[in-house]
Amino acid sequence: MSTTHIQPLPNVYGRMAYTELGEGKKRTENIQNGTNRIAAQMGDGDSREEFVRFCSAMKRQNQGRENEGFEVRVSWAPEELSKDDPEDIQRACEYGYLLCKEVAPNAPCWVTVHTDGEGGCVHVHATIANHDLETGNAIAHGTDHATVKRKNDQLSRQMGFSVVGPQPGAQRTRWADRKSEFEPGAFERMLGNRVEEARNASSSMDEFREELRLRGVELNEVRKVDKETGEETVGWSYKAHDPLGKTKRKRRRRASNLADDLTKEGVEAYFEEKQRQAEAQKEDAPVPVPVATVAAEPQTDSPAEPSFDVYSVEESDVAQMAGDLQRAHIDRCRESGEPFMGERYGQLVEAERHPEEQLAKLQAEVDAARREFHASKEARDALDHPCPNLLAGAWVFAKAGRDAKDPVSRMMADMTAMMMRMLLQQAMEEQRRREREAAERRLYESRKNMWDAEKRLKSAEKALAHEDEREEQAKLVRLQEREDKAARRAGGRVKYGADADKQYE
Repeated sequence: MSTTHIQPLPNVYGRMAYTELGEGKKRTENIQNGTNRIAAQMGDGDSREEFVRFCSAMKRQNQGRENEGFEVRVSWAPEELSKDDPEDIQRACEYGYLLCKEVAPNAPCWVTVHTDGEGGCVHVHATIANHDLETGNAIAHGTDHATVKRKNDQLSRQMGFSVVGPQPGAQRTRWADRKSEFEPGAFERMLGNRVEEARNASSSMDEFREELRLRGVELNEVRKVDKETGEETVGWSYKAHDPLGKTKRKRRRRASNLADDLTKEGVEAYFEEKQRQAEAQKEDAPVPVPVATVAAEPQTDSPAEPSFDVYSVEESDVAQMAGDLQRAHIDRCRESGEPFMGERYGQLVEAERHPEEQLAKLQAEVDAARREFHASKEARDALDHPCPNLLAGAWVFAKAGRDAKDPVSRMMADMTAMMMRMLLQQAMEEQRRREREAAERRLYESRKNMWDAEKRLKSAEKALAHEDEREEQAKLVRLQEREDKAARRAGGRVKYGADADKQYE
């Protein structure tokens, strides 16, 4: 039987120094004697120092993080693991490492085993780096005490350790079975149905709380800490208005009194199973063929090989997507400040509850959209347009969807075909815009040439006008010169006129 405790570590170096040397007088003695308190250790990396540097570096690179890591402590009773048995010490070390991988599978860890505790119990300090190597983000969830305790109990059963609480095979109640025990108008039945609907419409704890709020249900947590062992337990209760009660007041029920699958542990287990199923579907999805490989494939769109007829609506598709559409509708209404309760929301709820009634209508809408896509002359012309990357991408997604086995892949392939149509239309719009800009550029250049020609013509006309004026002036000057020359040549000739008689006086 083991007990667990988890705490965040803003500074991993300080905690790793404590697990190696201790504190106070014990630390001083270990430093002076060159010893340590490590009974066994193992982890990811070549040394403790390298692990500490990694945790510190990840926090510096991500300024928003508060913690460098988390520490999980696991302690066993002396009757279960003996501090004097090397095999038990090694077993505890390996157990601590496996527990770290259950809490954070993609995060590095380092496990240190101690046997010098006051109670003489074998215990481990398992430090987990606050960095997911697969996503590059901090550890998203699974670091609360209840989750660690549940995973510790599961691993203890697998490793042959004793566990406090119900053993495997114990009967656990489900709300689907228990709700028939309450009257149709009973408050417990109404409350349990709301909680179950909120859980089924969610994929995480945050979404679950939001769905409860939208259905008028309050979630209350009660935390209790055992003073002797320091173990913390968390209990849930739900609170809502009783519409059929004598007084319209809020009433409360403990989650464990409704059903085990509506308690904190049950809801968390539901989300974990849902996440595992999603990951399994993702792994089973077909790998898209590289574009370079399929670029030379024939891209015929004949009735014998319909490239985009790859999606057939099924009831499972309707039930799976209705909840996501509800959340998208609520988020959109919240952003716009509009109430989400309306005809559209009612249709989505009805589609989730009765997918078979929406199947024919949804299939007809998909077929109509497909016919519209194939009948679009603009899309047909765009397929002949030199856009090899877009056409190759359309062929890849169409082929992947045609070979897909799960509803999500088929739906994504059909949606991708619609998106490719939009991309082709955008490509044609871009081509028309470029041609229009080129025509405007040519018009501008021709207009500029015309204006330059007009300027040259005006300059020539002005130059000619100046030349005519100069010739006229030169003509007048030559005429005057001839007259002056003739007058000088006449010299003393008699001038006939009014004063001619004065010449003989």
